[in-house]
Order: sequence, then structure tokens, then C-alpha cells
Amino acid sequence: MTVNKVIKVGLIGLGGMADAHRRMISELYQLQLSALCDVNDELLNKVGEEEGIGEEKRFTEMESLIQDPTVDAVISIVPNDLHAKVLELCIHHQKPIMAEKPFTLNFKEAEYLAELYEKTPIPCMVGFSYRYIPAFRYAKQLLAENKIGTLRHIEVRYLQSFGAPIFDVPYLWRFNKVVTGTGALGDLGAHMIDSARFLVGEFKSVSALMRTFVPERRDPASGTMHKVEVDDYVSFHAVLEHDVVGTFLTTRNAIGSGNQHEVTLYGDIGTINVNCEKPDEVRLSFIHNKELQTSTETLEVPPGYRRQQLEDFTVLVTGQEHDGIPDFHDGYQNQKVLERIIESAEKSQSVNIDE
Repeated sequence: MTVNKVIKVGLIGLGGMADAHRRMISELYQLQLSALCDVNDELLNKVGEEEGIGEEKRFTEMESLIQDPTVDAVISIVPNDLHAKVLELCIHHQKPIMAEKPFTLNFKEAEYLAELYEKTPIPCMVGFSYRYIPAFRYAKQLLAENKIGTLRHIEVRYLQSFGAPIFDVPYLWRFNKVVTGTGALGDLGAHMIDSARFLVGEFKSVSALMRTFVPERRDPASGTMHKVEVDDYVSFHAVLEHDVVGTFLTTRNAIGSGNQHEVTLYGDIGTINVNCEKPDEVRLSFIHNKELQTSTETLEVPPGYRRQQLEDFTVLVTGQEHDGIPDFHDGYQNQKVLERIIESAEKSQSVNIDE
């Protein structure tokens, strides 16, 4: 596909994060929203009218959209249990895709997709959106410049409060293991894993603890109580490339936290801290070699580190050279780490990632 060609995008799934993707598509001249798919007819027609998309390009079955020859690429925003199916169909029809995380419902699905992908690969981006926080991108550059010396350990937290008992959140799809696979782990932990891989490198081993704080939640329709089989809390230690050690914590029970994804990187002569809630700031502490005194300053992220996520999707679709774009391999590796975390928690022991 030529670099300057307008890419006609089909959007599958119109709830939740779809509005953010519609906005991102509208910001890029090279992307044009041309087809929609959702099982909710009312929502499908509502969004179709808002976007000026004709009824003939409003689909209720995802394969109908994916195989449409006028659709150049797909953006998929569907629940976790459909992630693998969308990817499989896009591989089958050789259609570029931007897929959401977690990569699949479980690692077995990821392995099956990897076999298909190896035979007939496609441009595939996975929605690890925190790679596009300016502060995270700047932190990666500071590491490359050796600003804090040899990196020794990393601390990653992703905290939310919406699931705490006091809020009495009902039984939603995010609490249904059949639909979501895991709870906080796949939803938030997948981002923690990718941030560590983006900034440091591959995981070598993990040792994990998982807990469910709210064992039952009320069905909003029937009023009956449903058993919750997914996690509200996950913590794990890890060893990454170059023997960098890491501590990770994610929970939906952190009162006072809205959407707090935070990374702290500890080196021999300094520390870097970034927080998605302060996307344009990097907190840097470092030792002045002569005085051996520590100073801490808040750096404003300079120009050049701001990049819209779908800009990189256009790079993939048009076949341009790229580096650092979260792709099929990143999704697969992320799912493997998720699998090992679950395994470690179940066995109450450390587990190597590549066993």
C-alpha cells in the first residue's frame, strides 16, 4: 500500500474505548472510518448516523466487515473472548489489524494464532497504549542515554479503585471469567508487563500472588448474586533481561487511585519515575558524582516524544520501516508472561517464562 493512500478503516465493537479510537481516527488525515460492526443494532445505527456511514457498511457480523474488499484495515475493540477470533479472521483474510489487549483470552489461543501468523503474517498492532505516553517514551530515551547508570530494578504499579466493595459494582463482563479470562491481571497487568518490556526487556521468571477480594457481585438484571472467579489483586516479582529485578502490583481496590499506572526505574546513580496521570513530566533523581549528593527535579518532556497511537498503525499498514511499535510478537510474549503469572500463583512458586 502506498504511503499517501487514504486507509479505509473498519471499526469492530462500538462500546467502551471505541469512542477514543473514533476520535483518534478523526485526527489523522490518512485514516478514514468507512465501516462499522456491532451486535447492538441500536448502537450500530446511532454511530453510523454520527459518522455518516451508510447502512450497507454497518455490519452485525465481524467477518462480513473483515472480508469487505473496500475495508483496508481493521480496528477491533471487543471483549477478551473475541480477541483471538478477530485476529484469526484477519489472518485468514489477510487484513491489517489494530487489536486490543490482552492479546487473547489465554495462552493456548495465542499459540494457535502464532502458528497461523507464521504461515501468513499480516500487519498487526496490539493496543499497548502506554507506549504512547510522552513521559514513558522520554524515560526510554533517558535510559538509552545512561542517565541513571546501570539499571538494577524496576517497580511498576497500576492501581484503580472502581472494584472496591464500598462501590458495590455489579457483575459486569469484566468479572466473568468466560468472557475476560482474568480480572485486574489481564486488564491492567498486561499494560504493566508491556511497560516493563518496552523500557527494560524480556521477562525471564516470575513469582506471583493473586487474590479475589469480592467473591460475589450482584447481577444488575436479576438481582441474584454471581460468583466472581477472576482476580481483584495481583502482585509479582520478576527477573528481566540483564538481571534487572522487578516488583509489580495491580489492584482494583486502591481507594484514592483513579487510573494510576506508574513506573519507577532504579539505577546505580539515579532514579526515573513516570506516571500516566502526569503524561508530560518525568521525575529524575540523580547523584552528582563529585559531591555524592542527590538532587531531584521534574523534567518537562521535550518536543518529539508525542505521537498518536494510530500514527504508528498507519506506518504498519503502509509497510514503512518501524521500531518500537507493539506488534503481534509483543502481544504473544505478553500473553505468555500472563500465563506464567497465573501458573506461578497456582503453584505458589517461581516459574521460568520459557520452560
